[in-house]
Amino acid sequence: MDSSSVATVPRAAESSARLRSLLWTTFACWACDPDRLDDAALVLSELVGNAVRHGEGDLMRVRLRRTGNVLRIGVQDDSDRRPEPREASFEEESGRGMLIIDALSSSWGCEPLAVGKVVWAEVSC
Repeated sequence: MDSSSVATVPRAAESSARLRSLLWTTFACWACDPDRLDDAALVLSELVGNAVRHGEGDLMRVRLRRTGNVLRIGVQDDSDRRPEPREASFEEESGRGMLIIDALSSSWGCEPLAVGKVVWAEVSC
C-alpha cells in the first residue's frame, strides 16, 4: 500500500506538536504498528527541530509517505545547508538530533531542491 500525507506549517517550534498529531492520526488511519509510533514521533520531532534551528524560510513542508511497511518522513525548508551529524559532549544540551535519527531509522538522507532541501528518514511502520 502506498499512501502519503503532506502539511505545510510555519517554520517554528510550535509546529512540532501539530505535526506529531498529524503523525499519530496518519499512523492510525494507515493501521501502522503502534509499537513503532514512538520511534517515528521522535524522528519527526528531530527532523522538525533541525529545520526550525538550522533551516531558512517562513514555512516548512512535511511529507509522510508509506510504501509497504516503511514510513518515509521528509521535512523541507529553504536552506541548502545539509545536516551534519556530530558528537555532542556530555555537557551539551543539544547537538544529538542527527545521531538520534540515524539510530532510530533504517536510512536517512538529504535531497537538494531548486530552493532548499528535504531531509528524510525511513522507519518501519
